[in-house]
Amino acid sequence: MVSAAALPAVGAQIRCLCGAIMSPSGGSVRRPSIELAMIVRNGGAGLRRALGSACQVVDRMVIGDTGSTDDSVTTAKSFGAEVLDVPWEDDFAKARNAVLRACRADWVLVLDADEMLDPTGAASVAALTAQTAVEAWEVWKWHYIRTQTSRSGELPARINPLLLEESRPYPAYTQSLSTLLFRRRADVYFEYEVHETVSKRIAALGLSVGQAPFVVHHFGFAEDSEETRRQKLERYHRLGIRKVQAHPQDYWAHYELGLSEFEFRRDPRAALACFMHALRLHPGLHAAWLYAGICLTRLGNFAESMECFARAEEPGRPSALLCEARGDVFFYRREFAQAEQMYRHAGSISDISPLVACKLGSCEVSLGRADQGLARIRAAVEREPFAGELYDIWTAAALMGGDAETAADVAQRRLQIGRPTVDAFVLAAGLQARLHRWDAAVSILREGCGLYLADTRLQHELQIAEERALQAARPA
Repeated sequence: MVSAAALPAVGAQIRCLCGAIMSPSGGSVRRPSIELAMIVRNGGAGLRRALGSACQVVDRMVIGDTGSTDDSVTTAKSFGAEVLDVPWEDDFAKARNAVLRACRADWVLVLDADEMLDPTGAASVAALTAQTAVEAWEVWKWHYIRTQTSRSGELPARINPLLLEESRPYPAYTQSLSTLLFRRRADVYFEYEVHETVSKRIAALGLSVGQAPFVVHHFGFAEDSEETRRQKLERYHRLGIRKVQAHPQDYWAHYELGLSEFEFRRDPRAALACFMHALRLHPGLHAAWLYAGICLTRLGNFAESMECFARAEEPGRPSALLCEARGDVFFYRREFAQAEQMYRHAGSISDISPLVACKLGSCEVSLGRADQGLARIRAAVEREPFAGELYDIWTAAALMGGDAETAADVAQRRLQIGRPTVDAFVLAAGLQARLHRWDAAVSILREGCGLYLADTRLQHELQIAEERALQAARPA
């Protein structure tokens, strides 16, 4: 008797052996065979989800294990997969190509262990591979995220429509387009150490490409711990530097590194250098002009940033991020009416994120509509209670609206999110001191000194606060 655990493997073996369907005339017409190609290291529970989503679609599975210490190999074999031992050499394309060389089917489907083929995809993959005029299919990936303030390049996050039960815990997703289903050929292979792709090879060969009518769900960004995500981003950044060194004329490699410098390293000056390098190679890259302008805004060069934004415009393709970025410049210039207009326009193009809602609320406060603006900010923070940046905006807006008590309370709440900076402790304590809450100020600064043991600024502020607390406690 076949065990339940072995059923996926048996199904894949039967499909591989049959490899044909009956034509209406009763004859046999061979259908294209399909193979899952994957690399994995410590895939965990997500691997079973990924393989389960694809096992009814593919005839064969080839999985390259790059050094798992969990039960990934056992899980893969329980689905009937051929498992290869692929030494990890800090090169994603190299690892994927080792798997491709072991593939034997007509078509290759690429998934990662933290991804899942949409059920509609499972129903349509076979039909797509039967279309002889198309050699490859691009597929939209939905990257689930824990916050609505994230973005993928210039594409803002979207509210999760909950089409998939497994996605229910995550409020939003970002998107990217990848070639995940393609006809197997010796001259189609992955390129680049990181952000590896077959798309450029397919384009260079002049092969026909279509867009698949389904999505692949990606859970890694949302399911990873903060430390795991930090380690991944650090690795991607290091490989991104290698990538531009190996491909100095590849404008997209410089653009990707710029995004990493900006989003991960939080270094707008280094990011700007990458974006400008990309633009020297490809002056028509609108996304690079947009991010160059955002970096210049962060650096206080507002006139230059607006010039970049003008070059970032694409006729017939409105951009919510571009509107938001222009709004930021107007806000910093204290041109609040123009900023409000831009933020509202951004919200009309895409789902208004809590971040844009907070910025809009700040404009309303600055234009004399404090109650309306602060209510909008409060509602936005309730949608995204773990985004520290929103608390920073709320604190500043409350101060602008003359509500020092709310500002002090919000600044103190900010300290419970992530790893607060020295400035965050100093601000929170200063606002408590402004209200003569000296004991609260002392408590905040002691917490900061415990986190930043060698910071002399915090120690100095603590000494002052302790002295003022003692003075306030003495009888008049």
